[in-house]
Amino acid sequence: MNASDEYPRQNSTRIEAIPRTIAAVIDALPPARRDEFHAAVSRAQQGPELDAALMTWWLEAMFEMVPGRDQRLDDTVAGVGLVELEPETEER
Repeated sequence: MNASDEYPRQNSTRIEAIPRTIAAVIDALPPARRDEFHAAVSRAQQGPELDAALMTWWLEAMFEMVPGRDQRLDDTVAGVGLVELEPETEER
């Protein structure tokens, strides 16, 4: 993984990462998803569980920033425009 892999891309336009904070994630999520995020973070225990909840929702917030996300998800569910990946090979 290199530094450019850390950011979602759309037509090679770099999307700047948001901070991995509760406040930044809330601000980046659409209003309809904020209650769901708040519930997940509120239920999580401090430590790995809270870290995992924040990471999951930070990724969701980053994906929301990329234009056309809903259309890409619909296309994926419908099996439209899928790209076949080459099988992984074992390194020895």
